[in-house]
Amino acid sequence: MAAHLPPLDELAAIGLAWARAFPVVSLVPAFGLRALPAAGRGVLGLALAASIYPALQPIVVAQRTTPWLVLALEQIVLGLPVALAAAIPLWAATMAGGVADVLRGSAEGSGLAPVEGRPSSFGVLLSLFASTVFLSTGGAARTASALATTSLGAHPLVAAAHDIVSGVGLAVALAGPLLAAAIVLELAFALVARAASPAQVHALLAPLRALGLMAVVALVMERLASLLATAVRASPS
Repeated sequence: MAAHLPPLDELAAIGLAWARAFPVVSLVPAFGLRALPAAGRGVLGLALAASIYPALQPIVVAQRTTPWLVLALEQIVLGLPVALAAAIPLWAATMAGGVADVLRGSAEGSGLAPVEGRPSSFGVLLSLFASTVFLSTGGAARTASALATTSLGAHPLVAAAHDIVSGVGLAVALAGPLLAAAIVLELAFALVARAASPAQVHALLAPLRALGLMAVVALVMERLASLLATAVRASPS
């Protein structure tokens, strides 16, 4: 079909494919974000568009009377669930690392590239780990395949809501053991402080609390990394 389409239709199909890929290059940390300038993200979007635009050529042919801008907005909406499915596990990794740093009393990060926002140091580490797993296990190819096959069969906003709920569950699963350990440590140190009263042991307990939490992180790191890698390898589904 591609060989028989007029050049303008070819260009329109590439433009629609770029619009469908736009949410992915805007939201998925593994595709650069802060590490790439806006122009670089645009080029990356064009690369994704070039790989999926044949799937959008029938749309151009079937809806010639529909304004191109309307079609482009529709493609952005269709690309959003794919972007969320790919991005949420990576963002969950960053948030889980942030929880660990907050619990141990670490200050907020200074906005280290390539992670958006102001992630903590452990959040950056987990984000880079998740992004590496995503790219090394064919995440880019899975994303392109999902972009090429997505349709209006299932309401895109419902799919996006489902991805967000799944991401909340993943974040709870990642941070849950850390939160439970923090509660146990707080109770233990509160009992020690009460037994040692009126001695002032708070200055001693503060660094011990941080060391205890980091020991828990070391103990659960393998399972946490395994859970995170499993979720990343399955996205986008």
